[in-house]
Amino acid sequence: MSDIGILNDPWSVAFVLLILGAPGMPVGALAGAVLWRRHRLLGAFIGAVLGFAVCLLGVMLWKDLI
Repeated sequence: MSDIGILNDPWSVAFVLLILGAPGMPVGALAGAVLWRRHRLLGAFIGAVLGFAVCLLGVMLWKDLI
């Protein structure tokens, strides 16, 4: 029996993307909160989103997926 189709549903793909981009979230959140001192929560949220995107893009470029 083959397990090729084990990660084909949308939830599994989203979970794998979350695992690959997760290291950028705390780094981006910390940087956003420190850089935007007036609105720390919004800065942390925006930083976490950007950190996630940059980390995910870096992993995809490193693994030649793009």
